Order: sequence, then structure tokens, then C-alpha cells
Amino acid sequence: MNQIKQVADTAWDALRISMDAKATINIGPFARGGKNRVRVRAADHDFQPEATLTPFGIFLPKYDDLFLYFAVSKITSDFIVDRLDEWWRTARRRFSQVKTLVIQ
Repeated sequence: MNQIKQVADTAWDALRISMDAKATINIGPFARGGKNRVRVRAADHDFQPEATLTPFGIFLPKYDDLFLYFAVSKITSDFIVDRLDEWWRTARRRFSQVKTLVIQ
């Protein structure tokens, strides 16, 4: 795998991207141990979130670029392909020389 990464990162016509989804996040007035500039009173339980979001990212290691997307349901293969297609439609002008995407 390391050899494939090196080849992709040095090839002028290839682009390596990494795609990953993270754990679902409850949205609401919940304490998460972070800092806030505004004083907020947090709920003591998160049993009834206002919504849930699942973060999904496309990362370009060579350029240190990250593109974030959020799903209101579980991440499916359709969601992943749709986000990849959406991302590529906006990014392909920037990478017009790329003929191969190496996807991790």
C-alpha cells in the first residue's frame, strides 16, 4: 500500500484521496466538554436530540485539503458515490491533468 501511495503522490496524472465517515453526532444543547465563548446551559442527557448528523470527509493528503459533508441518515454506498461525484465535478478543473483517482 505504501508503494501505491508513493506512486500516486508522485505521478502527474494521478490523485490520491482518502474518504472516511465518522461516528454520528447528536445535535442539540449537549455538553461535549469543549469551550464556548457564549455561556450556554447544556442538557444533562442527550436522549432526544434535535437531529443527528454523520460527518463524511474527502481528504487530499498531498495538498492537505479536506472537504466535509454531512448525512442526516446512515452513510450508504450511494451517499459515498454521490459525494465523490459531487466533489469531482467541482475539483476536476483544478486537477485537469488527472486521469486516475487512487481512493483509500
